[in-house]
Amino acid sequence: MLKIILCFVLLFVPLVRTQYLSVDKGQNNSIKFLARSTLNNFEGTTSAVEGYIKWDSNLVKRSKIEFKVYLDSLDTGIGLRNTHMRDNYLETSKYPLAQFTGNVTDQLKKSNFESDLKIEGILKIHGVERKQKIEGKLYDYGKLFKIESSFDIFLSDFNIKEPSFLFISVDNEIKLECIIYMTK
Repeated sequence: MLKIILCFVLLFVPLVRTQYLSVDKGQNNSIKFLARSTLNNFEGTTSAVEGYIKWDSNLVKRSKIEFKVYLDSLDTGIGLRNTHMRDNYLETSKYPLAQFTGNVTDQLKKSNFESDLKIEGILKIHGVERKQKIEGKLYDYGKLFKIESSFDIFLSDFNIKEPSFLFISVDNEIKLECIIYMTK
C-alpha cells in the first residue's frame, strides 16, 4: 500500500505547478489613476504596492490574488492637491489602503510568455467593498513576471465625494492603470 501511495505522489507532484509570486519592490511598479476635470486632466501615481499570486497553471481557477496599495503615497505632482486628495476625499488616515482580493477566472495563452487574464474579486477602497472584474496581461520572463491592467471605477461606488473647487470638478469615473512586477 505504501508503494502505491508513493508512486501516486511521484506521478502527481510534477503535474501540479503551483507557484507563489510576490511583488518585486526593486522593479518599476506603478499604480496610476487618471482623472478628468472641467479645467484639465491629472494623474496620481504610486509604487507602494505589495501582494502575491498563488498561481496554478494547470488549475487557473484555483489561483489566488491579493494586492494592497498604500494610498497615502499617491502623488499628483502638486503638494496641495495631494493633501486635499488624501485628507478630504480618500481620507487616508481612516482608510490607508486600497485592496484587491480575487481569483483568475480565465487564461488565454497568446505565446510562451504572454497570456490574457480575466480576474474577478473584491476591490476595497474607502472602506467599501465592490465586486470587480478585471482584464489584464501576464508576461512570463522566467524568474520575473509582469502584470498589466487598466480598468475604470466610479468614486460614488466607494462613497468618495467628487472633488470640486469653485467651478472645477473632477469626473466620477476614474481610470486605473496597473503595472506590477513579481518574482517567484
